[in-house]
Amino acid sequence: MMKRYALMESLSTSLNDFLKVVSKNLLMPDKKFLRDGLIGLIRAGQPVVCRMARQLPDQHTKFLSRLDRLEAHLAADSTFDDEVKQVLPEVWLGFMTDDTPILLDLSDLAKPLAKQMDYLAVVRDGSTGQLVNGYWLVEAYAAISRKNPVPILLEPFSHHEPDSPGQNPVVLKAVERILKITNKRGVLVADRGFDSGVIFNDWLDNKYRFVVRLVGKRHLLRFIEAADKNRDGQWLPVRADLLAEQLPTPHPFSRAVKHHGKTILRLSQVGWTKVRLPDRDEILTMVVSRIANHDTPMMLLTNLPAQNADDAKRILMFYVRRWECEEGIRFLKTQVHLEKIRTFRWRAIRRLVLLAVLVMIYIGWILESHLDLAERLIRFGQPLPSQADFLSYRLLTGMTEALNACFWLRSTLLEIDL
Repeated sequence: MMKRYALMESLSTSLNDFLKVVSKNLLMPDKKFLRDGLIGLIRAGQPVVCRMARQLPDQHTKFLSRLDRLEAHLAADSTFDDEVKQVLPEVWLGFMTDDTPILLDLSDLAKPLAKQMDYLAVVRDGSTGQLVNGYWLVEAYAAISRKNPVPILLEPFSHHEPDSPGQNPVVLKAVERILKITNKRGVLVADRGFDSGVIFNDWLDNKYRFVVRLVGKRHLLRFIEAADKNRDGQWLPVRADLLAEQLPTPHPFSRAVKHHGKTILRLSQVGWTKVRLPDRDEILTMVVSRIANHDTPMMLLTNLPAQNADDAKRILMFYVRRWECEEGIRFLKTQVHLEKIRTFRWRAIRRLVLLAVLVMIYIGWILESHLDLAERLIRFGQPLPSQADFLSYRLLTGMTEALNACFWLRSTLLEIDL
């Protein structure tokens, strides 16, 4: 039993340290709301305010009073969100390096049955592929270590929001905010949805480093040397998919992946060539990867240097890690149940999304800074014997169990000193 108390004390201390950083610019009422919101969301397992209110440590207060307090803070016209976002980089920035992948993606917050929520727009539900009511999410994760993507930005937006600038400006503004904080540390990694002339022009103008998967119809310029060595070569237009078909890929590349629970070795071939974008002078690199039994090669465009096969494989590995952002949003939707938000007001929706992000950031912070505590929490959650690929799932389970133990066995541990 003493070991259980020691674990609860360690968790309480780490949660206290995390909240002190995140809430240092907040007034006392907002600090209490942040503590209650974070603990309530972890214990409830979903951002439903009435269920969060039942899980607050302040049990001597009537339930309706706790519920009213949470709802009032969620809808309050305050600088809470800005103050929290301003200090969040202090949690994750120290883990960033010059080559940390910054994984960008657009996801959805599907609310197919909603009718009265503010600024509902039409989005494509990533689970079903259908067009439904909901909100778009712009998301960015720092791939700090294997299988531990930390969300450094995740915000909902709607085309029906007043003064909405549109999707590309929202994405560009988000990237600008992130790389201003990191002082341009990190490499932007994105899928085909970011193959856009507007985005490429902005990133090249600002000298951001990137690796983006290309759509086949992207038009490029390829340098062709002149047959006569005394004459200069020339840049000729070519479509990306046609160039990929012609490009040799003689260099083998392999990586271990899990398929149906078994680890297999996936083999591919890699090649690269120098290209340019039309109307741009920067020399870029197109990396092509061919996988056995796949007819269409994968095409990546980057402004990272590629002088040899090792450089090309390194660029390919940046894109391989992009899958971690898919795991990140899956974690938020299946474990924190982000899509179960039930509130009408736009400000409250954004604030609940922020609380969900804080849960995942806190888990990532424990995995990076307090690995011993993370291992103890995972054991406390009594995991299945198989080795986990994504530790955040098991850590959240153990954390929930430990917080519940604090609640029932030693509730004073949740009275965090703010």
